[in-house]
Amino acid sequence: MPKAKSSRAATAEAVKVEQWTIGRVLPYAQNAKIHPDSQVDKIAASLTRFGFVNPILVDAKGVVVAGHGRLLAAARVGLKKVPVIKLGHLTEDEAKALRIADNSIAESGTSWDSDMLEAELAALKAVKFDLGPLGLDAIELPDLDEEPQPAPPRAARNKTTIFVSVLNQDTTKARKAIIAALDKAGVAHNL
Repeated sequence: MPKAKSSRAATAEAVKVEQWTIGRVLPYAQNAKIHPDSQVDKIAASLTRFGFVNPILVDAKGVVVAGHGRLLAAARVGLKKVPVIKLGHLTEDEAKALRIADNSIAESGTSWDSDMLEAELAALKAVKFDLGPLGLDAIELPDLDEEPQPAPPRAARNKTTIFVSVLNQDTTKARKAIIAALDKAGVAHNL
């Protein structure tokens, strides 16, 4: 007699992306997550720029479990079909819980590594990547709008080197304070 598969193993085997007509995907009438127009606009811009890369999750009846905002954005940009993953193994209560968990887990306890995020956004700005439609320009980080300053000509440099040790974890604030102090003192720098 063959050994029964665990529900996780059966789920992993059953997960496949299908293309459904947009009218076949049913919004969940009691969806507790609000999707303001500004968010749907950003999702629509992402769909337009990158394609539909994150499928909508639906239950056995085709009702959205996760992806209401993506569904709204797909309709806004006029898509006829959307990628869907059918989670037929979920009970009605599990689908209800996953609807809430999918949104709350994404929001809870997360933050940005400001130095890494600043470097990534600066790299995108350097290649003139349009961050605006995706909402990435709304991320408030210092120094992103500042143009890098070229090193002063060799004749204007002196031989003084300053080493600074920052003992707290907010290196972005420390960097700003150091730059402000050097600027106030009229000291050329390349920070």
